[in-house]
Amino acid sequence: MKIIGLGTDIVEVKRIQAFAQKPGALERIFSAQEIAYCRARKNEYQHLAVRFAAKEAVYKALPFAGIAFKKIQVVNLESGRPEVRVEDERCQGLCILISLSHTESYATAVAVVQQ
Repeated sequence: MKIIGLGTDIVEVKRIQAFAQKPGALERIFSAQEIAYCRARKNEYQHLAVRFAAKEAVYKALPFAGIAFKKIQVVNLESGRPEVRVEDERCQGLCILISLSHTESYATAVAVVQQ
């Protein structure tokens, strides 16, 4: 497989926390599964922020534009490893790898797209 895209993003957790206070804001960006996962965590906003960073990193790494953030979903496997699922037929045959990290103040993500 060859690398066809690379994306990275960093976001302040407090920015996502403020965004989350607006009615319906989370539902425009995140799936119900992502929201439920993050709300069940002790540091809810850090988990939301790292997923937002992942969506942005994947968006930047894809070789085409026009995918809504809600169609880019970050899930955790049973092992805890994050995985990206993109609901767009243009992504068939692509392998998207991600790495996530967060602190109390910042969340960051890197995405690599292979074909």
